[in-house]
Amino acid sequence: MKKIICLTAILMSAACVIAQSNKQVEDGIFKINALLPGVSYEIGVGNTTTINAEAIIGFALRGASNVETEFGIYPGLAVDFRHYLNFERRLRKRKNISGNSGNYISFLNQFQFGTPLIGNLEYASDYYYNAAIVYGLQRTYKKGFYWSLAFGPGVFINEFDKVTGLLVDLRLGWVVGGRK
Repeated sequence: MKKIICLTAILMSAACVIAQSNKQVEDGIFKINALLPGVSYEIGVGNTTTINAEAIIGFALRGASNVETEFGIYPGLAVDFRHYLNFERRLRKRKNISGNSGNYISFLNQFQFGTPLIGNLEYASDYYYNAAIVYGLQRTYKKGFYWSLAFGPGVFINEFDKVTGLLVDLRLGWVVGGRK
């Protein structure tokens, strides 16, 4: 856990060092996520770097014949530090970079509680934490629709276990106010 905190501090410091007045990223984007319900806010902290913070709601359902059906609605948080890689190339090809449409690398943190806000399906662990270095793509279209796909190696931690694996994160939604 100390290593993760140190890496986050280093990445945040790097964002401050690279900060310039000539930003290619948006100053701030408020997004509504539809696939995994929630909201996110992506704020530009440098020329090609952003911090994206999300509040999400997860849903789980368990049931079978001769078994009582249980469900749960779980709160979660996610924060990632993004560095966009291909804005210059996209601009040269006359492609859109509005709404931070581009490819990025990111340090992604996700946290979800194991106790439901609503429902009776309780997970074995009280929390779930994921940390990963991911490569991602984000595209925002004229009417404000956006999608994002990120994947990369990660660590998955709960009260009882710590494992490594591949994290895949898909988002679909709308930018409030459309793209700029």
